[in-house]
Amino acid sequence: MPYPLTDGGAIGIYNITKSLAKRGHEITLVTYPLDTDAETQLAIRELSQFAKVVTTSKPLPPRWRVLLSTLFRGAYPIERRITPEMFELLDRTVRAEQFDLVHVDHAHMGRYGLWLIEKFGLPIVLREHNFEAQIYQRFAETESNPLKKFLARIHGARLREEEISFLKAFDAIAPISDEDLRLMREVAPNARYRVIPAGVDTDYFQPSVFEVVPETILSVGSFAWDPNFDAMKYFLREVFPLVLAKRPNARLQIIGACGERILPFAAPFGKSVQVLGLVPDIRDYLSRSAVLVVPLRIGGGMRLKLLEFFAAGKAVVSTSIGAEGNLAADGVHLLIRNGKDAFAAGILELLKNPDLRASLGKSARDLVTTEYSWDRIASEFESLYEEVTASRV
Repeated sequence: MPYPLTDGGAIGIYNITKSLAKRGHEITLVTYPLDTDAETQLAIRELSQFAKVVTTSKPLPPRWRVLLSTLFRGAYPIERRITPEMFELLDRTVRAEQFDLVHVDHAHMGRYGLWLIEKFGLPIVLREHNFEAQIYQRFAETESNPLKKFLARIHGARLREEEISFLKAFDAIAPISDEDLRLMREVAPNARYRVIPAGVDTDYFQPSVFEVVPETILSVGSFAWDPNFDAMKYFLREVFPLVLAKRPNARLQIIGACGERILPFAAPFGKSVQVLGLVPDIRDYLSRSAVLVVPLRIGGGMRLKLLEFFAAGKAVVSTSIGAEGNLAADGVHLLIRNGKDAFAAGILELLKNPDLRASLGKSARDLVTTEYSWDRIASEFESLYEEVTASRV
């Protein structure tokens, strides 16, 4: 369910759906309910502005149950989303209406696409927010816990095998970045691809007139996603102490779902670190921050939150992995710094140089308004849909 808008996947699906609806398309969104009925009904009310929303009778199963069932076979990200209720719902939905095309979002849902081809012969477009198997590979490379490292390698290999089958079977693939396209072409060279990036609402996120609070560093991300959790653990253990050694008045604010996972790592810093969890309006915090940080070591695809930072005209320090997938250039739109010493030095440079912060923020804002509007992204999907359906005639 792409609501509430607390992570990049939800934001991407929500805005593509919204923008395609504005362009006149009739959309049926087939999804899972959230954990409570109140949350589900709120999400359906919001999404029903743009699509007919139908949900399975049960939410996704608990993570632990799926982890146990996939000890010896199956890729966890896919198996968790495979339920008899979804097959039944898809069957009823497709029999009840005539559809021109199916948009499968994330490889996690790819097995349903294969089933829809076999049962109904519908054209399928797969939206790949990441080359998913790469995330597991990078997790295995950075994880110190031997058991987690082993599980990441096993599930990554299983996921890779299934993901390749999706790339080869579907009518078209829409990777989010050129790097993901390169990886996919290595394993499925004959598939039809079109790179379609993520977007940002440049009207909602704008440079603020509020005064920046000096020494304030901000991190944003859902810590339910393990790459974000790894990034913040790394930042607190390795990078932030280096910043505090030079700027003892520096303050770090951390925003995102499942912030309680971060609390044990933030506690030793006392008042120097605030774990805020979810906030009513992230723009209030963006406007007053001096520096935004994206310390990702694991990931793929493209970071939507980075585009939001750019649209707000903020200065950002990111790792290379955090900055993957968009046209932003080091020293022009943001600072790209790898390794704890270089990352800390980038933060310190921006904290002491408001002119550099302003220059990076303006260039970053100009970049997203030109390249990453959601209407432009929707027009790219529309063109791909037309190409796929025309090739089926």
